[in-house]
Amino acid sequence: MNSTSRPLRHILSAAAVVASVGLTALIPVMVGMSWSAIITVLAGISVVTLVGLGVLWAAGLLVHTIVLRAALPGLTTRRALLLNISGSAVSNVAPFGGAAGVGLGYVMARSWKVSPASFASFTAISNLWNVVGKLLVGTVLISAALILGVNLPPAFHGVLAYGTAVVLAVTIALIVALSSRTVADRLGRSLDIGINAVLRRLGSPRRVEARTWVHETRAANSATVSTSWARLTLGVLAYLFLQALLMAGCLIAVGAHVPWTFIAVAFAVERLITVIPFTPGGSGLAELGSVAVLVALGVDPVGAASGILLYRLFTFLLEIPLGGISALVWFRHHRATTHELVAA
Repeated sequence: MNSTSRPLRHILSAAAVVASVGLTALIPVMVGMSWSAIITVLAGISVVTLVGLGVLWAAGLLVHTIVLRAALPGLTTRRALLLNISGSAVSNVAPFGGAAGVGLGYVMARSWKVSPASFASFTAISNLWNVVGKLLVGTVLISAALILGVNLPPAFHGVLAYGTAVVLAVTIALIVALSSRTVADRLGRSLDIGINAVLRRLGSPRRVEARTWVHETRAANSATVSTSWARLTLGVLAYLFLQALLMAGCLIAVGAHVPWTFIAVAFAVERLITVIPFTPGGSGLAELGSVAVLVALGVDPVGAASGILLYRLFTFLLEIPLGGISALVWFRHHRATTHELVAA
């Protein structure tokens, strides 16, 4: 990244973090209550209940390793957990931090002798399945709520249309990209022309052959998807089911009496918002959207806000310190191992 874009990136990052914190802080005001009411409810949750919710959250992380292991054959469960939680920690502190999380994962994977093409295939497949899973489940849940007669605001009809269109577009793009050698060839040629033009303009003698990389990645993607699509799909669905169960558990823990159809709609809204993380991990927007829809459906504001914030504490906030510590431990171990090999 050049010197002129770096300040802009820092400004955008700071603005996104401020927006995230500001939106979260304003949730009580927007639904007509106070932070003291929420804190009182959260402070009343027993340790046993918190431990039970923590076990449910950890079970979700463990189940998600099915997706990662299916996307990268040979990956162990321990390393899949490390990739997941350390990448999430980075993504959750920076807007569009997914790229930084991928960079951290790349460094780890290379130290495990994973080839760049295999890691590119792993990143593309795992992220694609996760995004399509969120869109598909979110759209289906909102559709089911409408069919069951839940009186949703008119805006949700637009959300449903948007979600359906995006799911179809992504699915078609996936099929075309994986099955068409012509499309891959054109994409590779376009990348070659664009990247090499930039390199020439920068005065760099280096030239890239993206077309070869695209074909290798396509071949790896096709082979992995053809053998692992069922595990990928079941893993994503099981993970989302456990997350929905965690949201329901958090609402029950704070004493909110919420029908399952309302929980399904709130979960769908939260998942759909996190597909495009304008703020780190969609924080602020995801909480506000979920709370707003529950309150609009008639749920007590204090219970709705307390339950959703507790849920996001597990699925967003807790990943930052745990992922950060995991990454630091890995870096220390990796550096010590490298020094030992050099000294030998």
